[in-house]
Amino acid sequence: MLTVDERGLTVSVPWRTSERYVARFLQDSAAWVLRKLEAWESQGPTERVWRDGERVDYLGRQLRVALSAQDGYSLAQLEDGDVLSLSLPAPHDPAKVRASLVKWYRRQALHYFHTRVQHFSARLAVEMPRVFLSNARRHWGSCNVKREVRLSWRLMQAAPHVVDYVVVHELAHLKEMNHSARFWRIVERLCPEYSSARRELDAVSQHLMAL
Repeated sequence: MLTVDERGLTVSVPWRTSERYVARFLQDSAAWVLRKLEAWESQGPTERVWRDGERVDYLGRQLRVALSAQDGYSLAQLEDGDVLSLSLPAPHDPAKVRASLVKWYRRQALHYFHTRVQHFSARLAVEMPRVFLSNARRHWGSCNVKREVRLSWRLMQAAPHVVDYVVVHELAHLKEMNHSARFWRIVERLCPEYSSARRELDAVSQHLMAL
């Protein structure tokens, strides 16, 4: 079954279904999927309702937010069953819930991005650059001549292979500060499926950037 909503495209199939069948099914349904995605994009981002039970994306998974009251300070903890427990002084204040959630995302992002940049820097045989978090809503990442890589914390909502594509894209600029054919060959060498990851990110960018 195919579902297109604010998160992009979701494919639900029996666990024994072959990848070949899924690929053929998607190819046959391509026109319908594109029409649905365009319809969702034309609506613009929807305002999130930050309440108990809200669903959020985290490295390609969906987490259920469980809110509870706690005096003094906020505490966020990922628990079994894909539950993100948020304890804070004002759990009924949407702005405070979002602030607590963003703080948790940023904390996870700093560690996760550092490990992925370290991994691909070694494969690219370049010195580990400095890694910073970005709050940008229009760009997922950037790299400059000072060997500084900035990655949007909102990228933590995407699947790991999509995060890897963005990391590789920015690291490739350490070799080629452009988007030449040589640049894309570097990207492809480290991320052979970069084209599909790029399309996947484009399809859900509006939803992920809305956080």
